[in-house]
Amino acid sequence: MKRTIYNFGIIILTFGLLSTTFVACSDDSKINNPIITQRITELEQQSYRIGDPLSVAKDGLENITEIQIQIDGKPFENGAKIDEANVGLGKHNVLVQFLNGSEVKATREFSILVFADQPAEEWTYSTIATHPHNPKDFTQGFYYKDGYIFEGTGLTGQSRLVKYKLGTTTEEKIGDVRKTVFGEGITEMNDVVYQLTWQNRLIFAYDQDLKMIKEIPMPGEIREGWGITTMHDQFVVTEGSQYIHFYDKDFKYIRSVQAVDDKQGYSNLNELEYHDGLLYINIYHQNFIIVVDPKNGAVKARLNLDEFKPQQNPESDVLNGIAFKGDHLLVTGKLWDKVYELKIIK
Repeated sequence: MKRTIYNFGIIILTFGLLSTTFVACSDDSKINNPIITQRITELEQQSYRIGDPLSVAKDGLENITEIQIQIDGKPFENGAKIDEANVGLGKHNVLVQFLNGSEVKATREFSILVFADQPAEEWTYSTIATHPHNPKDFTQGFYYKDGYIFEGTGLTGQSRLVKYKLGTTTEEKIGDVRKTVFGEGITEMNDVVYQLTWQNRLIFAYDQDLKMIKEIPMPGEIREGWGITTMHDQFVVTEGSQYIHFYDKDFKYIRSVQAVDDKQGYSNLNELEYHDGLLYINIYHQNFIIVVDPKNGAVKARLNLDEFKPQQNPESDVLNGIAFKGDHLLVTGKLWDKVYELKIIK
């Protein structure tokens, strides 16, 4: 799944109209079915934002005394407004039950997408410098510290963890990465380097000499290990979906958000970096970065990096490497021969 020989198709998810699978439970009054179906279809086709109500009317329905709603398995008061605390941005599963007393007469399930209030801005940049990058490195994780690049690479049997001074490709530290794993994103917290694995369900911890300290079972919320960064005292992890997961320093789950702007949701979230209150996230197989508010997942901006795709290395692959050197953005890609240093223009 992380090699480019596979065809992923379109990875930006547009949810203007979401497909619906209706599930009915013992509809005793068949005359209700057309009315229920019409009302649920109208709800499903609406465009939702924070503050919008979600309401199912029971007028006109025979022998229905109450309508109960659940969103993502949690009770939602019929007619209440969607907010960040009870629902949040992104795609959500809705269950509606039509009751006569305590007896469920009909059930319907569908999905909605809650959009951000504001459109994503289109940021630009100027190129400050170009640095060499080892064209043999299948970049998965990438960060900058005190003049050095820490980089994790992928492919089973070829995964590496290295440290080298920015401006060279001479590796001063090389980690002892197991040959049986596919290495993914890397980050650092409290002088410990952490490396995700793709499907091995493990996280490895290394000291500053890149010697392994311990292995950590991957938390169950993470479908696959893709990208990881730190935000203050929290880990932030992507898994190749639209979800961004947050964990404490011991990898205990805190919360999740979904990346959404005012028109669409974003999937295949990959390598990421936290800087100045925002998350910068690479979309796998796309030459742009989205800038996400970690509080709610709202996509605040997009940064198009199409011009950096051509590389001298004929085997160069997709954009995959985000780091910050002060306020300058460093970007590279799998098997790229350059690291680009950019000044962001907002």
